Amino acid sequence: MNAISWPENEKLLVHIRESKYDGSLPCFYPAHLFPEVEPLKKNWKAIRDEVLTYERQHGLIKGLNTYSPPELSSEVSWSNIYLENFTWRFHKNRKYFPVTCAALDKIPNCTLAAISVLSPHSTIMPHYGDTNGIIRCHLGLVIPDKHPVCGIRVGKEEMGWAEGETLFFTEAHQHTTWNNSDKRRYVLVVDIIPQGLAERKSELCSKVLGAQTFVYFEKRFPFLKNISGSALKATHLLLSALWRMYLPVQRRLKFL
Repeated sequence: MNAISWPENEKLLVHIRESKYDGSLPCFYPAHLFPEVEPLKKNWKAIRDEVLTYERQHGLIKGLNTYSPPELSSEVSWSNIYLENFTWRFHKNRKYFPVTCAALDKIPNCTLAAISVLSPHSTIMPHYGDTNGIIRCHLGLVIPDKHPVCGIRVGKEEMGWAEGETLFFTEAHQHTTWNNSDKRRYVLVVDIIPQGLAERKSELCSKVLGAQTFVYFEKRFPFLKNISGSALKATHLLLSALWRMYLPVQRRLKFL
C-alpha cells in the first residue's frame, strides 16, 4: 500500500462542475511511495506491446471516451481507451488487454485505468480534475522525447515521462500535457486512492460518476445549466446513489 496519508486539514472534494482547487496537496509525489504499482512497472513492456498489437489489429487508437471533456483537445490530437472509470469497468475494452488488466487487478484501491495517446505537436489544455481524493499515475509506454519536448505541468511544476517509469501527481491541481515531438506519445493512466481514504472508496467513486453523469446531460440539455444551489446538490446526490447501487453489479456482470 502507498505511504500517503490524508492531511487532517484537507477536505475531500468532488466537483460537479469544473472548479479551481486551492487545497494543500502537493503537485507531484515521489514514485517510491507507491510500491503497489510494481506489477505495472514489472510488466510495462508487455503492456506496451499489448497496446501496439491492438493498434496493428484494429487501427490506431482514435477518439475520446464520453467522460473525457472534448473541449480540452481535439479527437485528432488526444485519444484514449478506458478500462475502468472510478470502478465502472469497460468490459468490452478490457478483453483486448488481458496482461494490462491482470496487472491492474493487483493494485489495491485502483479506481481508474485508461490508455492515453497524445498525437505529435498536440496539447491537452489546462484543466482541473474531478476530485482531490485520488492520486494519478502515468506509466510511460512510448515516450518519443524528454522534457521539455514532451511533458506535463501540474500547478507551476513541470516533469517529463520515461518509458517503464511511473509519474504521480495530484489531478485536482490545474494540469496540462503536451507532445511537441514528431511521434505519438502513449501512457497508461491509473488513479489510486490514498491509504487514508480507502474506506471511502465507494462513496468517492459514486459521487464522481454522479457528477460526470450530470455534466454529460448538461451538455446535451442546456436548460440544466440553470440548475444550481440546493437543486444541483440534490440532483447530484440522487445520481450518486444510483451509481453506488449499480457499480457492484456492473463490475461482476460483463454484459453491463
